[in-house]
Amino acid sequence: MKGGRANRPPDIREFIMKKSVIIRRIIVSVLFAAVLLATPLLFLIKTPREKKTLKWTSTIEIEDKNLSPKSNSIDFKVDKAGEHTLYFSLIPDGYDEDSVGEVKPSDLGFITTFTVTDASDEIVYSSTQGAIFLDTVIYLKPGNYKVNYYYFADEDEFYDFESTNVVSIKEAQQMVKDISFPSFKENGNTVFNYEFCCLSKEEGLVFPSIMLGWGLLMGLLFGFFVAEFVLFGKEGEKKYDERQILEQGKAFKIGFFVMLITVEALIILNISGIAIVADYPVFYQTAIFLGLLTYVVYCIWHESYFAINEKSTRVSIFFAFIALVNLVIGIINIIHGQLIVDGRITFRILNLLCAVLFIVIFATMLLKRIANSKNASADEEEEDDE
Repeated sequence: MKGGRANRPPDIREFIMKKSVIIRRIIVSVLFAAVLLATPLLFLIKTPREKKTLKWTSTIEIEDKNLSPKSNSIDFKVDKAGEHTLYFSLIPDGYDEDSVGEVKPSDLGFITTFTVTDASDEIVYSSTQGAIFLDTVIYLKPGNYKVNYYYFADEDEFYDFESTNVVSIKEAQQMVKDISFPSFKENGNTVFNYEFCCLSKEEGLVFPSIMLGWGLLMGLLFGFFVAEFVLFGKEGEKKYDERQILEQGKAFKIGFFVMLITVEALIILNISGIAIVADYPVFYQTAIFLGLLTYVVYCIWHESYFAINEKSTRVSIFFAFIALVNLVIGIINIIHGQLIVDGRITFRILNLLCAVLFIVIFATMLLKRIANSKNASADEEEEDDE
């Protein structure tokens, strides 16, 4: 085997190995730096909502509780049938999205309400709470639609409109009772800044999907970066003995079949319609997590996860850090109600699942250390007895 790999002198093999490590580290560093530096550019991308949002301004005048104009409207078109998110906003001058909750009908001198009508003037959605900033999800067919904004300073007019077009008489009466029309100011004007947007379900997922994919890419490259420069240090290359390599092969096999069975189960759930309880990334990422967890736990327990030249303490601390960060993010998502939206588990649960993954791995490391310590103590006792 002249010139073969097996016949190369040790110093040449070591040189080639070190050179490959250097090249690999350069590639990882360049990719990680490129992704990190390009991240701010994502926020320069106009989202579908920013592109499609319609904006305009209108002044509502009130004189002796008579309004002018009494309504406003804007047209929009739906090209494809399906769920659409409608964003409504009519914010008075001097307020913004954060302070709009402080606006009172008595300050404006009137109450606002709005409806969405189709080409036949049939109401497909209506606001019954005098809201001036909200979003909602409704099913729309292809066609032309109109958003109609109405303003009321008179109790009877509001009652007639609400009971006829929007809600039941009982609900309308309760609204009139809660609103307290007599406290409205009689004269003045209000400048409204309007915004309206209609997004299909697919359009609404474009930017979140980009951000999710970018975040996963950054996390992956960050993991490679830390592994190369922090966990392995100067060694750069993991070194396993033959027994460890054999155990890793078994772990790969078991982990593969666990992931395969999970994916098949998810396909069955999808066909049966049960999979609609969560976003698809949740199911498939769960399959990956289970396969990965199986592999890592098996390797740790059979002492084949950590290389001979690898410091397990560094890895343990790193895993604990990842678990903590994802746990905190998961708790924040729970607090903000982003884990379950409209009865559907969102992809934001992945942080909690990732936290559970690394907590189980970290716990396995601790249990293995305890087991090894007990075995070592038992061996020492046997040697003392002899």
